[in-house]
Amino acid sequence: MEYKLMGVSALILIILFLTLLKDGENMNPPLKKRAVIDSTTIAIFWVVFEFYNYSKDKAFENEVVMIINLALVFFLIRMIQLITQLNPLFQDFVKFLKRKGIDVSELDE
Repeated sequence: MEYKLMGVSALILIILFLTLLKDGENMNPPLKKRAVIDSTTIAIFWVVFEFYNYSKDKAFENEVVMIINLALVFFLIRMIQLITQLNPLFQDFVKFLKRKGIDVSELDE
């Protein structure tokens, strides 16, 4: 599970970098506030894991594993979403679909 948490931590930092790359100074929330939020999120995941890891009672093992797995999937999908927003290939594909009359309004959100 430690490796999954390291993956979650890395994904959060990659998302922070991609968001900075995408929005620059127009980040909402601003970079300093976002860095604090992301650092706190990473710390919370590690605190929950360490609390569980050192406790004698393993009654919530399935729940902790599920939370970590869902966080890993969520942040992976968010990273992929940001990459597609930044990549000109995907932007051109969306423009192509719009020219063909396909509604992509949900993709822009």
